[in-house]
Amino acid sequence: MTDERTAQQAAAGRRDSAPGAGASARTQAADPTQARGRTAGQPPAEGPRPTQDPTRERPSGSGGRAAARAQRRPVRRRVMVRKVDPWSVLKLSLVFYFSMLVVVMLGLGVFWVTIERLGVIETLLAFLAELQFDVQINTGNLFRAAFLVGLLNVVLWSGINVFGALLYNLVADVMGGLRLTLAEDE
Repeated sequence: MTDERTAQQAAAGRRDSAPGAGASARTQAADPTQARGRTAGQPPAEGPRPTQDPTRERPSGSGGRAAARAQRRPVRRRVMVRKVDPWSVLKLSLVFYFSMLVVVMLGLGVFWVTIERLGVIETLLAFLAELQFDVQINTGNLFRAAFLVGLLNVVLWSGINVFGALLYNLVADVMGGLRLTLAEDE
């Protein structure tokens, strides 16, 4: 601690007022690279300390940023998932599966309109009429039934996900949980 203070005072051009600090100690402490980690009267460390070359060019532009990123090492952290909140799983599952239901219903709607415009439905009904089958297709009822089956699937699969979260929590209490390694560029 005294040597660091002496080095700072010598670098600032001040004289050390501590008793017993001779000129040789002040001279040795004037070079802060040599004063680190040794006491007064101890010989300097062997060999010069590595310093950064001031003439070395720094990379500039976008290529320099890429090189600087390439030199950085990602920070890795190991984490363990010990508990999954069932309420969060339920909310996320309901939103996910309902969004999937909407996407599937829109896809079915586009598909139905396309095959209806191409005349596939009329051709199929005419073929069934030749076979003595009288079939009526009500598009509204068809989509209503598909939507209700989709809602049943939303509830069913959300419940399965919540059950899976509860089961994971029980197993994680016994076995310790899921270990993950996260990497982050700094």
